[in-house]
Amino acid sequence: MGWSQWKWKFLNVMNERIDPDLGVTPAWADTLTTEQMIEGYFLATIKAVGTLFREDLYGHTLVIIYSTIDTCGLLDSPPSQTSATGDSFKAWVKRYMLIQPDIEFNDVDMWGARCSILHTFTSESGHSKSGKARELQYYSGDKAAPHVQQFVSFTKTHDGGKHLPIHFGDLCEAFFQAIKAFVPDLNANCQSSKPYQQRLRKIMQVHPYGPAS
Repeated sequence: MGWSQWKWKFLNVMNERIDPDLGVTPAWADTLTTEQMIEGYFLATIKAVGTLFREDLYGHTLVIIYSTIDTCGLLDSPPSQTSATGDSFKAWVKRYMLIQPDIEFNDVDMWGARCSILHTFTSESGHSKSGKARELQYYSGDKAAPHVQQFVSFTKTHDGGKHLPIHFGDLCEAFFQAIKAFVPDLNANCQSSKPYQQRLRKIMQVHPYGPAS
């Protein structure tokens, strides 16, 4: 099989490879449109969440969810912002997640949960230790089941309200609906503003690439 018949795929992990202002943009960097980049990232994210959830890897599912919110918060920030922050994370949660039904947590609870999962893979964070955030305790199953209701009741009253039970299905649904609401806004920003689009292009993407036939 000749080299021209091979198709390679590259992850753009170096910003210099895809920044048009640096004058080193390879031919494959512009193979994806704005819509394709947005769709590719979020479809892959949803697939990752679904795959991990089906395998009962709930903690690892949370890693994807919270890191994605970090990314979304940055993409929704003013184009001059180059790093994800607690403020950008919480702003995105307030704008897109807290409007969903069946949500009892607030943006600070989510930030504490994010820090605890990504830093130590626990439910305890600096914010929860200081009393600024409640520790999220995740559960699944039929919310009407007696043992589930007992867990919810106990969790809400244990340690003087330090903990907050959250149904895994409710969290995932709020996350998916938030993405659905965010995508049109992100696309509009990228279509109307080159800096927004340039920042989007720094997100890791899979680019089809191969030698000329």
